[in-house]
Amino acid sequence: MSFDSSVCNYPSRGNHGNSRYHGNCTGHIIRDFAETYLPSGGLLADPSIGGGTSQDVAQELGINFKGTDLHQGFNLLTDDFTSFLGQQAEAIFWHPPYWNMVNYSSKVWGNEPNQWDLSQMSLSDFNEAMVLALMNIHDATASNGYYGVLMGNLRRNGQYYNLSSMVERVAPAPLVDEIIKIQNNCRSDKSNYNGKIVRIAHEKLMIFKKKAQAALYFLSKTLNRHDISAQLTWKASVRRVLQQANKSLKLADIYAAIAPYAAQRDNEHWQAKVRQVLQDERYFNRLSLGVYELNK
Repeated sequence: MSFDSSVCNYPSRGNHGNSRYHGNCTGHIIRDFAETYLPSGGLLADPSIGGGTSQDVAQELGINFKGTDLHQGFNLLTDDFTSFLGQQAEAIFWHPPYWNMVNYSSKVWGNEPNQWDLSQMSLSDFNEAMVLALMNIHDATASNGYYGVLMGNLRRNGQYYNLSSMVERVAPAPLVDEIIKIQNNCRSDKSNYNGKIVRIAHEKLMIFKKKAQAALYFLSKTLNRHDISAQLTWKASVRRVLQQANKSLKLADIYAAIAPYAAQRDNEHWQAKVRQVLQDERYFNRLSLGVYELNK
């Protein structure tokens, strides 16, 4: 079936994927996403398949599918998703970590924390990584195609983190639908808060429609409408340029690729900002004078 309203509820998660993979979403919402937004014969893609839920759904529906994950060796923050797919996808489903609600590397998979694992990052690094990942996903989506991001919010030490709102602000495409998913069988269901706080009992599947522009251009238009850290988006944009090139670039080539984005940022010293960003050794390697590559 497809979505028939902006609210969905699946009391049973179904038999898709590995039910023991902590944080897996129900395959029913992926099925409804595909049946609503994927055209006949189109490709459904997933850059974070986790326990294999989307793969099982695609097999059940008999649709074209390609997916991967950090634990399989694909890094959404350093590898170009379009290159992995070999084409653009008509629909992409993404269910990222809800920041550090669940730690994945070292806990769900692997023996040690992975530096590229969104669930192991500080909040500021998580926000920047989300900008970069969404640019990558946007560029891997076919023109007039859709990408959906399932995100939940969380509360830490009495502070509410509206992660779904952050996704909406930084995605480089217009939001066309928002599906409220009721959460079932959560650990918090057993907790009694005595009316002191309101239990979070929903997630949001935000649907974005890809326009013709590349993410780097459209992101600048989006950010002009929202208040977000300029430093964060400059860094994510330079990372995206090197990620998409998949090779080292001269500074002049980086300037040329960044120029359309810079034109929207109202910063006459933007080349100095690019050089400043490139000094962050966590993400960039300087191979020689004026030549840089992504740190992988």
